[in-house]
Order: sequence, then structure tokens, then C-alpha cells
Amino acid sequence: MSKYYFLLGGNDAEMNEIRNVLSANNMPFADKGLGWGAKASAYTEEISSAKKEGFTPVLVELENDINYDGVIVDHHGARASEKSSILQVLDLISQEPNRWQELIGANDAGYIPAMVAIGATEEEIANVRLADRTAQGITPEQEREAERAIAAREGSGRLTVIRMAHSKCATVTDRLFGKYDQLLILSSDGEVNFFGDGALCAELKEKFQGWNGGSGLGKKGGSAYWGGYPNHAEIESFVLEALE
Repeated sequence: MSKYYFLLGGNDAEMNEIRNVLSANNMPFADKGLGWGAKASAYTEEISSAKKEGFTPVLVELENDINYDGVIVDHHGARASEKSSILQVLDLISQEPNRWQELIGANDAGYIPAMVAIGATEEEIANVRLADRTAQGITPEQEREAERAIAAREGSGRLTVIRMAHSKCATVTDRLFGKYDQLLILSSDGEVNFFGDGALCAELKEKFQGWNGGSGLGKKGGSAYWGGYPNHAEIESFVLEALE
């Protein structure tokens, strides 16, 4: 087996599992506890040291801002058609994935639909999504607040409205997956998030700034998201009118 030295990117459930696998197999790695958008340049010294010691550095979900031409593990962007990162790492160390690792990889690559596609049960999906939220720093208190807000949700036509104290939207979207048409989350910290029609998400960005994305962005009937910090009453009125 080649001598690999792994350099870990932003933390989530998949990166946690990669860390566990490397530790269990005594594989050398460096982990600086980076967030999403982590860059290879954060490990410049480690890459140099690893090479001097005869190791092959392996970048794991790190933006290649140093033009590294060695082994890079990733499955995002232009590499979205490849195996998930956990499965790529297991291939490198010649191990077969267990069920949990298959689920973790599917979740990271394609969220709940990808887990459903490999026959995941409701319990498996709930466990994986909880692991992912926990890895992202979501607290038990925030989980309980999401449950309270969901219980008090409001509905108007196609729109479901959630009002809660924080803006950790995964606590809501995970629990309501497949149970809403259009979803508006109004958070007490000032943030607003909308999940639904792609054309509307593009329109929201144009009118209220903020951010948006999703595979169906700009397409009527497509699936997308938008978020920002507009006036809550104004955004709720705008979305309701747009969906009439």
C-alpha cells in the first residue's frame, strides 16, 4: 500500500467518518478543524513535510488553491459524478465500506434522495442526518427549538411558514423533507430562508439580494433555495403573492 498522508477539509458527518477510518487504521493525517470552503494552502507546511518523509499527500475536500498535482479526494463541482469522498478514501486504503459508510457517502453526495436510492430506512436517514447536523455544530437546544417551530408551523396555500429563534435550517428541512411544497423559514436572528420554486428563488435574489442556489435555480417548478436578511413581513407578503 502506498504511504499516504491525508489532509482533511471542512467538517461534516462524512469528514468525521473519514477521520474515524484513518484513526482506526493508523493512517497519518492532519486535521486543522477547518470550515466549509477550506483551502489546500492551509496545509502548505504539512504537504512539504509529508513529501520529505516519503509520503504522498492526499487533499480531502480542499480547494486546490496551490495547484497541487497529486492525489485529491473530492466529489463536488466538476467531480460530482465520482464516488463520495469517504468511498474514495476507503479505496485508497483498500477497505470495503460498511453500511454506515455507504449511507454517509450517499448523504453527502445527494442528501436524502440518495440515501433512499440505496434503500435507507427512515431510522437510518434520521440517524445520518442527525450526525451531519451535529458535525456542523447544531446543538440539542436548536434541535428542540426546530421541533417547537415545526409544531407551530403555519400554512397558506402552497406555502409552509416556520418561525423560529435560530437559522439552522437543516433542523427543519430534514424533518419536513417531502412534506412541503414551498417553505419559508423566518428566524429571530434576522435571517430568512426560502426553499422551493427555482424561478422564485432567482427573483428573490434579484429583489432582496442575499444568496441562492440549487439544481433548479431559475427554472419554474425547479428545486432551489434563497436566503437573506430582508424585512420579514415584506418577504412573506412577496412570496405569498408570487405563489398565488
